[in-house]
Amino acid sequence: MRHLFAAAVLAFAAVPGWIAGQEPSTPDVPAFSESAGAEYVMLPVLVTDKDGKYVEGLTKSDFVIKVGDSKVDFDTFERDESAPVSFAFLVDTSGSMGVGNKLENAKNAIRSILRNRLPGDDFALFTFSEGKVNLVKDSSPDPAELIHELWALEASGQTALFDAVAMTPELMKGRNNKRAILLFTDGVDNASQLSPAQMAEILQRVSVPVYAIGMKNAAFDAVREQDRREMSVENLELLAGSSGGKMHLVGRDDDLRPLAARISSEVRQQYLLGFAPSGKGDVKYRIVFVSVAKPGSWVVRTRRGYRGTAPGGS
Repeated sequence: MRHLFAAAVLAFAAVPGWIAGQEPSTPDVPAFSESAGAEYVMLPVLVTDKDGKYVEGLTKSDFVIKVGDSKVDFDTFERDESAPVSFAFLVDTSGSMGVGNKLENAKNAIRSILRNRLPGDDFALFTFSEGKVNLVKDSSPDPAELIHELWALEASGQTALFDAVAMTPELMKGRNNKRAILLFTDGVDNASQLSPAQMAEILQRVSVPVYAIGMKNAAFDAVREQDRREMSVENLELLAGSSGGKMHLVGRDDDLRPLAARISSEVRQQYLLGFAPSGKGDVKYRIVFVSVAKPGSWVVRTRRGYRGTAPGGS
């Protein structure tokens, strides 16, 4: 399942990453490209203070981007809470999701996001099981057909979670620069066959923040060690963190729907920073560091890196 999960995520984005917390007239935003690692690097950035509150009002000059030891001049800077978002819902429909109403709870969470959509938002729906990633509904601002398709989803088969994640960014065709993948899974990967090297490759390819929602059995208030192993919790944390997203564990519908609303709101808090690689030299994975130069105690989250040439001017 780890292999299919990865494939689905890659179909929706090229791998973003997580940047550790930091202590101590806007140009047009280029269109999103699935080959952004080679053509243009877009960094969705979230900044919070020491109390976890989103930091507003930062300017371009407040940010510093480094690739390796080199400071990067970036030409895209944007922050607009009202800007539309492209969402991809990646839903595990393996047999284990039928236990404890987990699949139905995931459907309810998606419906709540659709009900609270803003003008310009678009949505795509993917499912994965039995080693396959299925595009159920391509990106569209009209959720009517997606809602209809949601009703028909049933749980069956095995899970190949990471195969699915790998494929999703490549299949996602949303038109907005702000993007997010919401992954609903119980994490019981019983079909993927990934080596550590393959997992690393997947993480390097995901360029869209992944919000991994691990759906544990509602009968358990706490997640036991056995549950953590079965749910691939560590891998979900790694995937979400490397992409600039976040992992959450939930068990009840009453918890899941508010969480989905919070994630939708968080995505709208993104700053968008971007720069063009030089197109010269080696194409390889490059670690990106984003910090805030303005005095204060900040936590900065963004994608971990990109695959491509060195930044222009490096």
